[in-house]
Amino acid sequence: MKVANRVLWACLAVIWAGAACNADLNIVNPNAADARRALSDPAALEAVAGGTLRTWFTGYEGMNAVGPLVTLADSYSSSWNNFFMLYINSQDPDGSRNTRPWKNDPGAQERVNLEQYWQQYYGAASSASDVLRAIRKDNLVINNASDTKRAETIAAFMLGASLSGISMNYDKGYIIDETVDVSALQYSNRKLMRDAAIAKLDAAIALANANTFTTPAAWTNGRAYSNTQIARIANTMAAMTLAYYPRDAAENATEVDWAKVAAYASKGMSTGTPFDFVFVGDGCNKWCHEVLVWFESIDTGVIHTRVANLLDPVTQKDPYCGSVGTATCAPGRSGNPQPNSPDKRLGDGTFGDASIVDGFGTIPVTATSNPGTDFAYTAYEIFSSSRGQYHQSNIGHIRYDLSRNQDPTGIYLGYGPAPVMSAGQNDLIWAEALIRGAAPNLAQAATLINNTRVTRGGLSPATAADGVAGLLTKLQYEQDVELLGLGATPFYNRRRLPNCVQTPGGPCVGGLRAGTPHEMPVPAKELGVKSEPLYTFGGATNPANSPKP
Repeated sequence: MKVANRVLWACLAVIWAGAACNADLNIVNPNAADARRALSDPAALEAVAGGTLRTWFTGYEGMNAVGPLVTLADSYSSSWNNFFMLYINSQDPDGSRNTRPWKNDPGAQERVNLEQYWQQYYGAASSASDVLRAIRKDNLVINNASDTKRAETIAAFMLGASLSGISMNYDKGYIIDETVDVSALQYSNRKLMRDAAIAKLDAAIALANANTFTTPAAWTNGRAYSNTQIARIANTMAAMTLAYYPRDAAENATEVDWAKVAAYASKGMSTGTPFDFVFVGDGCNKWCHEVLVWFESIDTGVIHTRVANLLDPVTQKDPYCGSVGTATCAPGRSGNPQPNSPDKRLGDGTFGDASIVDGFGTIPVTATSNPGTDFAYTAYEIFSSSRGQYHQSNIGHIRYDLSRNQDPTGIYLGYGPAPVMSAGQNDLIWAEALIRGAAPNLAQAATLINNTRVTRGGLSPATAADGVAGLLTKLQYEQDVELLGLGATPFYNRRRLPNCVQTPGGPCVGGLRAGTPHEMPVPAKELGVKSEPLYTFGGATNPANSPKP
């Protein structure tokens, strides 16, 4: 392998912008000398440290990867081929199998699905390594000792977060940091990538707890975080890395140290005063929650009928009620009717006012006293049945549309604050660890589940008397409802269940459908640089994922 001698130096133009270069690891940087000079400037180095957050965020929320994953999970639904969602989420006529693999071909447009995470996460990791090298090896001081430790902590955190992203999505990758000799880089399998991510997150947690600082709000375009909050976010991310790592049900049973997951979550974002890890959109100029821009807008994406049916099994049929031969549908009826869910997050699905009815078929919220907080009903069938009625649904996700009216200033067009990780997510990971661990604590797990189930949903409480099976059912319900919009986390949760079994005229019961890829291969362009053979996952003839390391 021929690798640039100083590949970890970020591209000069992007350094001044405070973000990482989105190049593959093997691309030689012609501006390396200028980049080295720039990284000796304390102000420039601080900008690089802050820029790692935006580079990571852009990858974590980006639709080229997230869109295909969350639709493959039957969590969101869209039949548009933007981001090649229609290509990758195509099913057999009976709905039992997904038919398409990742198209890991340097000549295929669909290759971008595999490149986004690789480029963005390694872009962030490269810049983070540059910051750590300048501080730890070159002894560069940024303004004062406190600011230097702040930059070091954020760089360490984003290095761990980026390696975590690689470990959860690819079968292998490169473990990089400020000490690595890039001329000798070799692949590490996904388990080693996971363990390296945890080690880097541990280092970030230690730094955050040992130093006092507040991050500039500009680093997330509007939200500042204290050192203790950064430590709690990193603890939640470590818990996520361990819990979401398994590629299938067998690995979920054998490859997760649930005691360790619980230990991290017990120090995470839902402890003390709960808070979410929020970034603020600017209309997708530089800051963009892409997954919310797509799926908070009722005319481009909806929730899958699998999730709608969980919320209201009486009215929201799965498969979609317009499906030919679906016995649960009234003769001649097309679509699912207005809901009447006991879950306050859906309620009767009313939303907005008369100004949006013509566009979306929604019912004005002012007409009822039971509007949903997270979901809205629309009689308008967005997607053409010719593309597969399994894409259709009558329920949209509007939880983060702060305008409450699909207004141009709302997050659905990229403006305003929204989380990438939430306190509720930490509670659900923690609850799962307490249920699945060697010494279950079902009472505490039930309390954690109820933080969203009762407080937000208004549903009957979970209790220890539900037992392991009952609590897992309620936990999985909360995961399906609460994790929508938080990157690709619905996919990571779904792949950990046994593959679903199609019931005649009814839902596909279980996790992902057969044929669904459970992870990503190293992108074709990277393989080509190293003259390695192309490979892929998913579809009829390829494995769903790599073997357990």
